[in-house]
Amino acid sequence: MIRPNIKQPLANKIAVRMFIILVSILFVYFARPLLMPLAYASIIALLLYPLCRFFERNGFPRTPAALLSMFIAICILVGIIFLLSAQVYRFVGEWPELKEKFSDAMNDFEWFLFKNYNIQITTDPGSLFQGNATKFWDSGVVLLGGTISTFLAIVNFLGLLPFYVFLMLLYRTSFKEFCLNITKTDNHRVVLRILYEVQKVVQNYIIGLLTVMTIVAILTSTALFIIGIDYAIFFGCLAAALMIIPYLGLIIGALLPAIYALLTKDSGWYAVAIIASFAFIQFMEGNIITPKITGGRVNINPLAAIIALVAGGWLWGMGGLIISLPFVAMLKVVLSNVPSLRHYGFLLSTEIYSRRRRKDK
Repeated sequence: MIRPNIKQPLANKIAVRMFIILVSILFVYFARPLLMPLAYASIIALLLYPLCRFFERNGFPRTPAALLSMFIAICILVGIIFLLSAQVYRFVGEWPELKEKFSDAMNDFEWFLFKNYNIQITTDPGSLFQGNATKFWDSGVVLLGGTISTFLAIVNFLGLLPFYVFLMLLYRTSFKEFCLNITKTDNHRVVLRILYEVQKVVQNYIIGLLTVMTIVAILTSTALFIIGIDYAIFFGCLAAALMIIPYLGLIIGALLPAIYALLTKDSGWYAVAIIASFAFIQFMEGNIITPKITGGRVNINPLAAIIALVAGGWLWGMGGLIISLPFVAMLKVVLSNVPSLRHYGFLLSTEIYSRRRRKDK
């Protein structure tokens, strides 16, 4: 007996999809201790895959090739940490003195408003800005402490992370065969294309971003050194690291050295020079450096990128903020290659979904 094809009401379909999305979000949030190391390991494994393949093509067995690739990556990471550790240690030691100077500067500013313009916000001139300055500085300490705690949490699972990366590089063929076995034979070509494009988009994004960050770190550190700001390498690398926030990262990165210059220098022109130099570097990065290096190969529109960053930070904190964009790029590849979900892929991209495109499809 043939059962009639009963169409489900639209409200039921929406309710089911919303329930699935809610359950998925709850799972991602509560399974963070398990999923975060796996997520980082998958990104690192995709990044190290070309290097591992290079060693394999030159006669290395897969196991030594994977170990050698990981060893090179660890050496680079240790070198960066060693380069920044001295300046970070000195800056943290100077933090209490900077807090006191910041509070005094806000207190002087309120007295200036009271004496010259008779602006009295409170009955005790100097208390409002001083109190808010303390709250502002304490919030900065909380933010820095949260960043450090997140970093320490990442360090805690670094003991497990190398095993994940090693096993993913070692058993990557099994993962490929698994993806083929769970799909129909007619879809194997699509699956292979998705796997290839996911690998390429992650490599293009990570390598491109790291290259741009390196160039920006050199430019900002050089500019700060020429201006005469202490901890130039630290501030320059911090500004480059904040570039994970699209369009606003470098602007936010200019605030900390500018405030530091106002507190430690006898002229406000140092801060003006910092803002001007960072604005010029921002212009160079957005119009010359990034287009030349990435070439638009990871075309995620700004709205989707910002939503992904907010969602990643909300679900996984700073760790989710860092890896949210690569996973959105991977999601876009999957959606763009599945015919029934292709319109969602266009929603994430910078392409225009026009009537002509729909007719061509």
